[in-house]
Amino acid sequence: MTYAVEVASGSQPGTTLIVTSGQAHPSNWVSVETGPIRPAQVAESIREARRQGWHPTRVGSPFQLDRSAGFTAQP
Repeated sequence: MTYAVEVASGSQPGTTLIVTSGQAHPSNWVSVETGPIRPAQVAESIREARRQGWHPTRVGSPFQLDRSAGFTAQP
């Protein structure tokens, strides 16, 4: 499952964070068990992206963060 994070400011555009999680989407067609993306996981993804150089208030291309290591789409 992939989700996006942006700064909640209507006055200034910034860079979108795109996170690829290690979880399947709930409507996956291969019947892989799934669960929700929790706020703590989103917060940790934001911290990791910041450590890797994501600046949410700077204008630019989306910043990709891949957290899918070890994910397999097999039931």
